[in-house]
Amino acid sequence: MSVSHVAECPDLGPECFNGGKPPTPYNHHVDQLMAETVFDLSLGLSEWFAIDARWSLRIADVNPTYSELNGIPKLVPNDIHHHDETLVDPTDPWLVARLAASRDNLFTMMRLGFSLPVGRTEPDPYVLGREGQSHEHLQAGTGTVVPIIGVGLSVRLAEDTSTPVTLALSGTGLLNVYENDEGFRAPSRLYANQRVSLAILDGQLSPFVEGTFAHETEEYWQGEVGLEGTNVRSEVYLGGGLAWSFAENWSADLAARGRIATLTHAPTFTNYGVFSLGISTRFSLWGGEAPADAAPAIRERRDKGETVFEKE
Repeated sequence: MSVSHVAECPDLGPECFNGGKPPTPYNHHVDQLMAETVFDLSLGLSEWFAIDARWSLRIADVNPTYSELNGIPKLVPNDIHHHDETLVDPTDPWLVARLAASRDNLFTMMRLGFSLPVGRTEPDPYVLGREGQSHEHLQAGTGTVVPIIGVGLSVRLAEDTSTPVTLALSGTGLLNVYENDEGFRAPSRLYANQRVSLAILDGQLSPFVEGTFAHETEEYWQGEVGLEGTNVRSEVYLGGGLAWSFAENWSADLAARGRIATLTHAPTFTNYGVFSLGISTRFSLWGGEAPADAAPAIRERRDKGETVFEKE
C-alpha cells in the first residue's frame, strides 16, 4: 500500500515555533508492504464450547521518498517522521471462548474474549515530532486489554445435492475502552462479513466469494485527535478464494480481497490488495481418533463466521 501527503507546520517540528520563517512544505511519499504470519489454535471441549487462541508475527517494510511541491525529488536525510526500515513484531494475542449451536442446516456462534497487551507500543509521536525528535507511528499492539465479541450465523442450502451452498454472516468487534500508559487510546475496530461458498467434488474443493465492511473509530493521544486529523474509517472489501481438502485432516485456504469503496474522508493508504494463504489440521489430544475427514468440520467453523485460516 502507499500514501502521499504534504508535510507542513506544525508537523515539521521546532522550526515552526521559533518565531522565524516557517520551513517550506514538501511531499512525503510512503510505500509499505505488510505481512502477517498467524497461528490459530482452537481447543474443542464439547460439541458447543471451545477455547480459541491467536497470535501473530507482523512484518512491516516501509520505504519513504520525498519531493518538492512541484514534484522534483527531494533528499531528506534522517527524517524524524518516516524511516526506511523493516519492523518485525509479535502482536497482541487473543484468548476467546466460543459458544456454538446448530439445528438442521442452521448454525450459530458467539465468541467472547479479550486481547492481551503484549505487542510493542510507542510514546506519543506528535509530542516527539513537535520537539524535533525521531518517532514511530507504527505499533504492534494497543498497550491495553481489548474486549472481543463475535457472532456468526450460517445456513446450508441444497444439502442433499452434490454441490451444497452455504450462506454465512458474521461480525467481530474489538472494543478498546481506555488509553495505555503512553496516553494512546487505540481505535475500536468493527467487521461485518458475508460469504457464499459452494462445496464440489464431495467437499474436496470449496470456492467462495465474500464481502466485508470494516469500520475503525477515532484514535486518541492524551485524549485528543492527532495533528494529522481524524482517523475514522469505513471501508468495503470484496474478495474470493478456494478451500482445498488435500489430505486426511488437512486443508488449505487461498484468498484475495480488494477495497472497492471508502465511505469516510480520513487520510488512508492506497491499498493494492490483501492476499492470504492458510494451512489447517485437526487432531485429538486425549486419545481416540480424529475424524476421518476434518475438512467438513473446518468448513463448518469458517461458515459460522470464524476466521480459521487468515486475518480480518
